[in-house]
Amino acid sequence: MHALFLKTKGAINRQTFWLGFVSLALFVSAFNQLLRTLGPVNMMSFWISIIGLPLIIYMIYCVYGKRLTDMGRSRWVFTGAIALQFLMIIALMLTFGGAEYFSEFAQYDRKEDIDPQQQQIIIETYQARQAANMHLIRPAMLLVPVALTLWLGLAQSKNGTD
Repeated sequence: MHALFLKTKGAINRQTFWLGFVSLALFVSAFNQLLRTLGPVNMMSFWISIIGLPLIIYMIYCVYGKRLTDMGRSRWVFTGAIALQFLMIIALMLTFGGAEYFSEFAQYDRKEDIDPQQQQIIIETYQARQAANMHLIRPAMLLVPVALTLWLGLAQSKNGTD
């Protein structure tokens, strides 16, 4: 199992991909539960996050990269999916209040002090708009990872043996 999650070389079939995906999902769920249990304002949470998040990203890269290799695809597809996810985040931020947020702050000169009350109003307005649209934002955030996962989990191997 450690080769599946901690080694980048190799290829895996669909069944092993789904086993790895479910294992990763359980690991991420346990990781999130640990962080919730420790609480947000805790040095232990900070250090666990600093170590855990890169480890999780690396493990996802290992599993997804091996599946891409098995399909005869470049691992750059995974990098492209990450870039597409970042673009999705930026688009959602700008669509749901971010453009107005930046516009409000852009009216002030760089050296000009912004009234703290006005600054707080701008921030709260942005946060309220984000919160009001979370029913749209959450599913949109899942489009790229779900599409990539389904494609990798359902596509045939390069040699068609799985």
